[in-house]
Amino acid sequence: WRGPIWFPTTFMMIESLRKLAKAYGDELRIAGDGGSGEESTPGEIAGALANGLIRLFTRNSAGRRPIHGGCTKFQEDPHWRDLLLFYEHFHGDDGRGLGASHQTGWTGLVANVIDEWRR
Repeated sequence: WRGPIWFPTTFMMIESLRKLAKAYGDELRIAGDGGSGEESTPGEIAGALANGLIRLFTRNSAGRRPIHGGCTKFQEDPHWRDLLLFYEHFHGDDGRGLGASHQTGWTGLVANVIDEWRR
């Protein structure tokens, strides 16, 4: 991510890429970064971004949710581990929630992302 993850801007990017994918299909290819020469369609990039947002809230192979970072109570306590907080933004490297934890407006967009990408 290379910086804080903000739901509103990432969501707008996903929506814009979806519209490009609808208009151009697989004809439009976008070069990846890093000079590898790999190209992706706007739909593939949108899907990768959407899945990245969704993965902030889902448990990884170790059973931990990135949004909870190193908070043992939220990661392990059976009474708290299913609590999902909607943070203002997220750490770009590890996904832990930062800022206010009651941003149900824009961070709640994850429900829309799940609905669109996990059907």
